[in-house]
Amino acid sequence: MKKRYFKILLDYGHLGNKNSLEVARYVEAENCVDAFTAGNRMPGVKRKGEKTGTIRVVEISYNEYCMGQKTEAVILYNTYRSRRCG
Repeated sequence: MKKRYFKILLDYGHLGNKNSLEVARYVEAENCVDAFTAGNRMPGVKRKGEKTGTIRVVEISYNEYCMGQKTEAVILYNTYRSRRCG
């Protein structure tokens, strides 16, 4: 099957009571459901009881995927905004 590329936004990190970061990760998957599942299984993603830590899944081009992978490797978490849950 053909691989597709996705940008997923995750509720990430352990920053105290009801605090987290919104983190963009870039994945390769067969469809959006596989990308969603991959996001939920990543280490550090908040899983609030039965809820999911994946906020949004967006299909992107291969070029955007490559740029995102490079940005992710260089910047890591410096540009992500804090998020207060609850």
